[in-house]
Amino acid sequence: MKFSLIIFFYTILLSGCSFFANDEEDPVEPPAELIDIDQELDINRVWRTKIGSGSSRLRLGLSPSSDGDNVYAGSYDGSILAFDIREGRRVWSRNTDYSLSAGPAYLNNILAFGTSDGDLVLFDSDSGEELWKKNIGSEILASPVMQNNIIAVKTVDGRIRGYSSLDGRELWSIQQNIPALTIRGNTKPIISGTYIVAGFDNGRLGAYELLSGDTAWEVQVISPSGSTEIDRLVDMSAGLQIVSGFVFAAGYNGRAVAVDLQTGQLIWQQEVSSLTGLGVDFSSLYLTDEFSNIFALDRSSGAIIWQQNVFRLRDLTAPIPYLGNLVVGDLEGFIHWIDSRDGRVIARDRVANESIVSSPLVVGDRIIVQSEGGTLAAYSISSAN
Repeated sequence: MKFSLIIFFYTILLSGCSFFANDEEDPVEPPAELIDIDQELDINRVWRTKIGSGSSRLRLGLSPSSDGDNVYAGSYDGSILAFDIREGRRVWSRNTDYSLSAGPAYLNNILAFGTSDGDLVLFDSDSGEELWKKNIGSEILASPVMQNNIIAVKTVDGRIRGYSSLDGRELWSIQQNIPALTIRGNTKPIISGTYIVAGFDNGRLGAYELLSGDTAWEVQVISPSGSTEIDRLVDMSAGLQIVSGFVFAAGYNGRAVAVDLQTGQLIWQQEVSSLTGLGVDFSSLYLTDEFSNIFALDRSSGAIIWQQNVFRLRDLTAPIPYLGNLVVGDLEGFIHWIDSRDGRVIARDRVANESIVSSPLVVGDRIIVQSEGGTLAAYSISSAN
């Protein structure tokens, strides 16, 4: 029942319906049409390939990772592959029997995936050979994270569990109470120093000791309010970044915040709600709200610098900083370059004919994009006109 409500809510939200519509003639707002732009950047699609079959809009946490030389990716049908990042040459591929739903995470020649059946699976990044598998009892929609021989994985039941990367032994578990109705999808936790930081579907944000799972601090960033379950949705797992000792987070039906990593003290808050996450550069925080409007906030104060509204309801990914600009993907397989200074759309290309759900990955001078249908592409910028 919970799964059905999640999908139902998210489908309504993406289609632009009003929750308060009571007239059959009320129109459903369609996604904004793309406007013509001047292509101000010389965009090069360096390579493009297919890695497997699609995931039928399941809002999975599949997103590429890299060791700097190779790109690693997986698809819902169980395919995992490695490609040379410069030319797109296939290094190895492996067909598994798993319904992959999150990952891979990469660290020290290890790839970690989560599955829809609740399996945490590790592979050797040099060969694709399976190292070990552990069923943890709940669907995984957030990529695992790894550091110091510890793998942490967040599951849809509100738990974060820490495991030994050597043998899969469980080291600790963190539990949060999760509301009856939540938004499908989870953002991975982030490891910084000795802490692992995560947001939860109940509006809480917390930092925990990586070695033990002990709580360093927890704060209630968003509090449920309203008369219906939908009104009380306060998902705080839309996106996290940690920069210069500060945790930047955004959630649905609430706000974007900056929190001191060491103390949990709230530094600033801004009333911008997000479902897809955020990006951070040296001076600004960038996020996509639930209607696919893009905001730039001052990193030190949270003040709004600019807002871009031309992508309304196009189901944008988080805006990712890339060589002085921002890159987002949308529901029709387009990627867009945005001028980080003022929000202007300055370039565009179409990766595939299916939605881009996961945020683009920046690796050096390359940006890697994976579509929901299993298309993987790498781009670079030659020059500015």
